[in-house]
Amino acid sequence: MDHATAQPNSTQTKPQSRMVDYDVNVAKINVLALPFRNISLQYERLVSRKISVAVGLRVIPKGRFPMLNAFESYIDDAETFEQLQDIQIGNQAITIEPRFYFGRHDGPRGFYIAPYARYSSYGLGFDQFEYTVGSEDEAGNYWEETHTMALDGRISGITGGVLFGSQWRIGRWVYLDWWILGPAYGAATGKLTGSSSMPLSPEAQLALAEELENLEIPMVDTEAHVDDNGARLDMKGPWAGIRTGLAVGIRF
Repeated sequence: MDHATAQPNSTQTKPQSRMVDYDVNVAKINVLALPFRNISLQYERLVSRKISVAVGLRVIPKGRFPMLNAFESYIDDAETFEQLQDIQIGNQAITIEPRFYFGRHDGPRGFYIAPYARYSSYGLGFDQFEYTVGSEDEAGNYWEETHTMALDGRISGITGGVLFGSQWRIGRWVYLDWWILGPAYGAATGKLTGSSSMPLSPEAQLALAEELENLEIPMVDTEAHVDDNGARLDMKGPWAGIRTGLAVGIRF
């Protein structure tokens, strides 16, 4: 008697592929910087499960020195502080940073460490830089005259640092990125120049040079050069800063 041989079931269940549950692109704006007329934007793109690359762009329209009072303790001369209150300053900066995430979620979420490099350029200008010229005639009479000169220039710096932060996804589309602390250090160079419509007298050159030498621009060393045609103030030195902020982003 023939018996039918039972055949094994040939149908096999294929393993299910793991669904990707993280976002690749996030565009952000630093909302804490806006009250200081600082427009700070960032685009972040995920390149692997826990690593992304972010590019930031910052623009500060030209105007009064932002947060000058924070530097008051570093400026010894009260007259210099008054001069800086009249300075016009604008800024553009670009920042590149790889980000390494350590949270339990995949994608750009959780605590991260981001080494970064930044190039920044500051436009500086005095509409009326004041200096006082003293004169004495043959009779021994002495008097002083206040002169002004318009100065304009730029200072550029390259810095590197490390940013520590944390990012959360809120709901389906919105991200919240807290830049906890990002110290940076580098170097900067630049100059301010001004020209005179009339040749400067030796007394005026000396007075202008002294006033420029006494001008303390935070974080840089200065050296004045004056002749009968005008003046130039060279600036160079170490450049330091700290990044912090709270950015709101949209995934796409």
